[in-house]
Amino acid sequence: MISIEWDGLTARERFGDWYLKERDRFSDTARDADWNGLFEELGRNPRWVNLPRPGNRTGFAPLHQAAWHGADFAVVSRLIAHGAWRTQRTRDGRRAVDVAREQGHAHLLELLEPVVVRQLPSPPDVLEHHFHTLLRERTGRCFEEVEHLLPPLSPLTEGLAVEIAFRVVGMLGGFTYRLEEHGEALHVHGHSRMDADDGDHFRVTPQGWSKIERRRVPPPPPPPPPSPAPQHPAP
Repeated sequence: MISIEWDGLTARERFGDWYLKERDRFSDTARDADWNGLFEELGRNPRWVNLPRPGNRTGFAPLHQAAWHGADFAVVSRLIAHGAWRTQRTRDGRRAVDVAREQGHAHLLELLEPVVVRQLPSPPDVLEHHFHTLLRERTGRCFEEVEHLLPPLSPLTEGLAVEIAFRVVGMLGGFTYRLEEHGEALHVHGHSRMDADDGDHFRVTPQGWSKIERRRVPPPPPPPPPSPAPQHPAP
């Protein structure tokens, strides 16, 4: 299972100073075409491969930057092998292949064209609508108080086993989601550090969403105390 983060926050002030510095350094490597530095950062934080600069002003993730610079075929292939999404769009709706085409980098067009490995349950736009409805209903006022860009489902089509983590300010946690084994539905796990258990699980289909009732198995009883050693009379 490949686990990748989706960053939907648009306000830089919501990030802590240390984390902001780390994320800015990561984004600087891609902006400056420092590919060795970028892969060093990904070695430390592999789940960051699709994260834009904090604040998400343009939405340019590392793959978009590589497309803009016309990076070598080997660099882009390595990013994709790390889990970079070819379907990911910038804030104005461009994919990496669109950026490369605009910049005239023909050597990257075939490589950057999205490849569907798994299909979303049809129709995918209706599935995504129900997914976003679930997120809004389960987060209460979190999305009203802090703007979040809701995650797309298209990246799930790019690998056989992809799981995406979406942190939500105000929840002390967030959601992870993936396609079910046979691809018939979306499995969503809502979790918080305040949960006394595993959180809540949901199933999303093009017909709607429902909560998965999970049986709570009581812990096994403690083992009985050991029997006292037999007492033997002194000789």
